Amino acid sequence: MDPVLTDPNAKIDAALHHFKMEIAGIRAGRANPALIENIPVEAYGGKMKLNEVGNISAPQPSLLTVTVWDASILQNVIKGIQEANIGLNPSNEGTLIRLAIPPLTQERREEFIKLLHQKIEEASVSIRQIRQDFRNEWKKEQEAGQLGEDEFFRREKILQELIDKKILEIEQLGKAKEEELTQI
Repeated sequence: MDPVLTDPNAKIDAALHHFKMEIAGIRAGRANPALIENIPVEAYGGKMKLNEVGNISAPQPSLLTVTVWDASILQNVIKGIQEANIGLNPSNEGTLIRLAIPPLTQERREEFIKLLHQKIEEASVSIRQIRQDFRNEWKKEQEAGQLGEDEFFRREKILQELIDKKILEIEQLGKAKEEELTQI
C-alpha cells in the first residue's frame, strides 16, 4: 500500500469497524451477543459496557444469557437492559439473566431495515468526510509549495480508489444484513 494512504486507511478502517459494530447490534430475530454487549450498565460508580461486567452467551437461537460476575450489580444490569429499549425482557435467575428473543414482526423488520439504511448512510458520509479532510490537508501542502500538482492528483486518485472500495464494502455488508433481516 502507498505510504500516503496509511493515515487515511487507518481512519477509514476505524469508521468501517464502527459500522460493523453498529449493524451487529441490529436484531435479526436470532440471538447474538453483539445485540447487548455494548449496553451501558451502572457499575462501581461509573458506566461500563455489559460485556465488561458479565459473560454473554447464546445457548439457543432464541435465547441470550448473561452471567453477571458480581451479584451486587445484578439489578443494575437488569435496569440497563430494560433502559436500552431493545424489546427484550430480562428474567432474573440468581447470577444468570435470561433474555428470550421474540420473533420479529414484519413492522419491526421494516424499522430495522430503515435503521440499517441510516447506518449505511452515516458510515458512507463519515468515510467521504475523511476523504475531504485529507484532500484539504494535501491542498494546503500544495499551496505551501510542499507538494507538486502531479503528486496532489496522484494522491487524490489513489485515495478515491480506496474510498470507492470501502464504500462498496459497506454496501455489501449492508446488503447481507438486510437479507438476514428479511429472512423469517
